[in-house]
Amino acid sequence: MGGTAKASVPSGAPHARRVTDTITAFLQPVPEPTRPVVRKNKPARTVPPQAGAPVRPAGLGTLAGWETEVVLPVSGTLTTPSKGSPRPDAVLTAPQAGVPVLFVEVDNGTEGPQIVADKILKYRRFLRRTVKDTNGHDIPMWQTLYSDHGRRAGYPPLAIVFTKQVGPEAMTNRMKAVRDLSTECWKGHWHSGSIYGADVKDGYRDYDGTVPVIVTTLARLHQHGPHGPIWWRYGRSSWETLEAALDNPDDYRAFHAREEERRAERRAQEEREQREREEAKRRRKATAWACPTCGRDVYPSDGWQSVPPGSDCTVCTHAKESERQKAEERAAEEAQAKAEAEAWRKENGIFGFLRR
Repeated sequence: MGGTAKASVPSGAPHARRVTDTITAFLQPVPEPTRPVVRKNKPARTVPPQAGAPVRPAGLGTLAGWETEVVLPVSGTLTTPSKGSPRPDAVLTAPQAGVPVLFVEVDNGTEGPQIVADKILKYRRFLRRTVKDTNGHDIPMWQTLYSDHGRRAGYPPLAIVFTKQVGPEAMTNRMKAVRDLSTECWKGHWHSGSIYGADVKDGYRDYDGTVPVIVTTLARLHQHGPHGPIWWRYGRSSWETLEAALDNPDDYRAFHAREEERRAERRAQEEREQREREEAKRRRKATAWACPTCGRDVYPSDGWQSVPPGSDCTVCTHAKESERQKAEERAAEEAQAKAEAEAWRKENGIFGFLRR
């Protein structure tokens, strides 16, 4: 599908040399110490003891894991790709290092930001391409070329290494220009997952169908190695290590973890409230006495007013109050009937006609 990294500088072209420099910066090989050549008929020079090999940052992958001159057909075949197919400067496969596949673009600053951004769009077009598997199902073509074992959400990442020697401000402006012109390719889609109160909202970003783009400079890559905090992931605000730059801390995994924490907090709160209710019920039960009339539990307070100790329960109190009221009503009725009868007797008795 492509050539090996050893063949990346066949003609000594400047861009090809930069590609080789980039691969070397990824690998971080340790220079081997040299020894003087012993010439015939001349005694060997005494070589002073050399210091240990210089300490270099950890590299990524092996030389065998690099390919150059690779074509990724958006249509057509690997041997006859269509126009507009991306051609990465190098491709790294290092599944043992947690990087199943990494596409690498080396930017020498000879092309405008729009051309560089268009390359990202071409990568997305290729990564969206599907082919039929042996069962007739559609699968992404890139998965037939590279393993996706351990892949994070989204497509395989694209690393852009800027090599031109310019000032920090000019370099930052170029990186930002490429970022702004390719936003649709790398930006995740926000999903509002939950709303907690008026001020607390939460959600996550979906990175499916997006191309993770990480950028750095060749100088940073050479000095700190691929695992150093040298990568700027488009959409982020700081330099990160490779592992952090390729991770998606704001995707559904993190949201799901926060949801689990919130559910656990709610369960704990409900359990605390249940224990408090049971404790309050227990304390209230301890203050109760038996109703003298029916034996029901009577509490010092019925929620509306205090109840004197030893009093009847509410049911019995109401029943007795009702009987008392009925008795008073009967007594009043009897008194009224008696008064009316007495008045009638006086009015209509045996001497009543004498008063007419």
